[in-house]
Amino acid sequence: MLRQLILFPLLLTQLPAAEAIHVDLVKPEGIQARLERGVVDSKFRQATIHKLFEEAGCAPEEHPVFRKVANVICRLPGESDSTIIVGGHFDFAEKGQGILDDWSGTALLPSLYEALKSEPRRHTFIFVAFAEEELGLLGSKQYVKEMSQEERSNVKAFVNLECLGAGSTKVWAHRATPALVSQLVAVANSLQIPLGEGNVEKIGDDDSHPFLSAQMPVITLHSLTQETLKIMHSPQDRVKAIHTEEYYSSYKLAAIYLGFLDRLNY
Repeated sequence: MLRQLILFPLLLTQLPAAEAIHVDLVKPEGIQARLERGVVDSKFRQATIHKLFEEAGCAPEEHPVFRKVANVICRLPGESDSTIIVGGHFDFAEKGQGILDDWSGTALLPSLYEALKSEPRRHTFIFVAFAEEELGLLGSKQYVKEMSQEERSNVKAFVNLECLGAGSTKVWAHRATPALVSQLVAVANSLQIPLGEGNVEKIGDDDSHPFLSAQMPVITLHSLTQETLKIMHSPQDRVKAIHTEEYYSSYKLAAIYLGFLDRLNY
């Protein structure tokens, strides 16, 4: 683990005072190894992310979507019922290895859990590997459908990780809750990590949609551009499509962003 401590000046953030954000980052070789674990047949993806959560120290739950296909869920209890949900999907269109879309997002979930688990957290974090996104967001729709009204009202952010590592991190600003975008920009600027705006509503949908429709705050991080779009749903969607350094920067940004959101007073 790499111990990361970030000090945020008050004027650059929305924290109640200048505070330190503590996260324990998984080393780059660990992030790469988990990415490569996704090179399996689609029918083994669910078991793979389940195993990765276990190896990270979480006891995952599986919530059926249909037949034997299930969302895989890891919980990190906090001091309150206020909740931050982090998601990615493990299914893929089998024209490649489905690494960019979206094992790159899902494979980070156990590493984000590890980054946060060593410190007491104000919020409860829920990491969800969604099933059957490619068939119409079935896993995320089922997850939201099963939430009570109280659970929905407790959600302070749904952070979706989609297609990371093909380039620098982008945010789907048109889809996102504005406050979550401004907070992400503050963290990226403090870390000096490049962050761009990439609006993809004319291209497709993602697992943030059911949460947004249920009036929960959402944000999607991705790395897509006009150039990298061609990788999706193609034989090019393989491990070699991921740029190691930019993928790790996306992980670091996501981990510290989650730590930052946890320090906010809602």
